Amino acid sequence: MIRIAILDDSDTDRKLMEYVTKRYFAGRGVPCDVRAFSRWQTLFAELSEETYYDIFLLDMELPEKTGLQVAKEIRRHYLEPAIVYVTNYVQYAMEAFEVNAFRYIPKRLLREKLPAAYDVLLPEMEQLDQRSYIVEKESGIDRILYRNLFYIRKEGKYVVLFHRGGSSRERKTLKEIYGELNAEEFFYVDKSYVVNVQHVLSCRQGELEMRNGDVLPVSRPRHREVREKIMNYWKGYK
Repeated sequence: MIRIAILDDSDTDRKLMEYVTKRYFAGRGVPCDVRAFSRWQTLFAELSEETYYDIFLLDMELPEKTGLQVAKEIRRHYLEPAIVYVTNYVQYAMEAFEVNAFRYIPKRLLREKLPAAYDVLLPEMEQLDQRSYIVEKESGIDRILYRNLFYIRKEGKYVVLFHRGGSSRERKTLKEIYGELNAEEFFYVDKSYVVNVQHVLSCRQGELEMRNGDVLPVSRPRHREVREKIMNYWKGYK
């Protein structure tokens, strides 16, 4: 399932993007969920609830905010989604690179250029990291993708995994789960916390700010090591 968010204050343009998008994915037999927004406030409310989208289609000029400001907020929550600008304001094309935009499409070329962008994006979406951790519980099974897992906390005889879907609790040791993950993006920052470096926003004064807004402690003995791991990841990402 490909999830796509459209943000444009023009009813006509928004509906056309939705039509072209649904037609494209239906023609290729790929399930998609398309949500169209006329106000950035509504989209931001969804982002704050950790609603995930694979692709964002944004206008550049919006009431009270620019598409660039909207994209920066999206990147604060998620690194992975593709951002595609569909706009009449071609003078902002260079600024779109600040947020690693995938495409900048003039609205007059929407019917031609948007499917072409999807032709490139679809294979990339299908190759996304699908590694996952499985939590078995009485009510069912939680499958948590590594890329959606923020951090893990020890709570007595249990551990709690905090992820984009909320949290999951399991009766295991933190050491056991860390070993099962066996992935370099996860590491200890304190004896009670393992974090996913992909979701660290800042590291200062013995604390980490995570993408979901939580602030975690970094133990003094681990501070230098944690800082180095985060810096190495950020340099590699850039």
